[in-house]
Amino acid sequence: MRRIMVMPSSPALVRELSPADAPSRILLEAAVQCARSAMKAGIEKVDIVGSRDKRWRTGLEGSFRAWGAASLSVGAGIFLPELLARYVLSFVPGLGVEESRANLGVPREDTLTVVVVDGSAGLTQRAPLALVEGAVHTHHWCQKVCAGRDVEPCDKDALAAAGVQEPQLWEELARLGPRSAELVAADATLGVGRYVAGWEL
Repeated sequence: MRRIMVMPSSPALVRELSPADAPSRILLEAAVQCARSAMKAGIEKVDIVGSRDKRWRTGLEGSFRAWGAASLSVGAGIFLPELLARYVLSFVPGLGVEESRANLGVPREDTLTVVVVDGSAGLTQRAPLALVEGAVHTHHWCQKVCAGRDVEPCDKDALAAAGVQEPQLWEELARLGPRSAELVAADATLGVGRYVAGWEL
C-alpha cells in the first residue's frame, strides 16, 4: 500500500504562529486526520518531500524560532517544509519518519509520503506576490490535481509565472495518477493556494 498526503507549506498552519487564523486551523485538522487515516490503514512509515531551497533553511534543527515560535521544536529538520510535516505528525503518535527529500520520485510501498507544497502565492492583491496573472486558473488546476482529476499537461514555466514557487513537485504529482484521491480541504484566504489531499496509489 502506498499513500500520499499533500499538505500546505505555509507557516500559518502552525497554531503557535497563527492562532487566530481559522482557515489554517481547518487545514491543520484536515492534515492530522489524513495522517491518522493512513495509520489506521496499517501504515507506520513516513517519507517527507518538500523544498530544500535556502529560503526555507534554519540553522536551528527542529526549531520554528526563525518563523517566530522560539519555544516550538519538532526535534529534527532544518527546512520549513520538513518542519511543518513533522509538526502535523506530532499529533499522530505511531507514525515515524524514515526519510526526508526534495523530490517525490517513486513513493515507497507501505509508506505515507507527505508532500509539502503550496499552489500560487499570487491569488489576491495582499498575497505574498500580490495578484499574479493566471494565478486563479492555476489554483483550480492544483485542486484538480489534488482531487485526482484529469488535468491539462503540466507546464512548469507557466506554473512559475503564475506564482507557484515549487512547480517541479506539482509536475511530479500530476504524473502519478492515483487509484483513489480526495481533496480534503482547500483555502486561498491568505492569497496562497493551500491544500490537503489524501491519495492511494
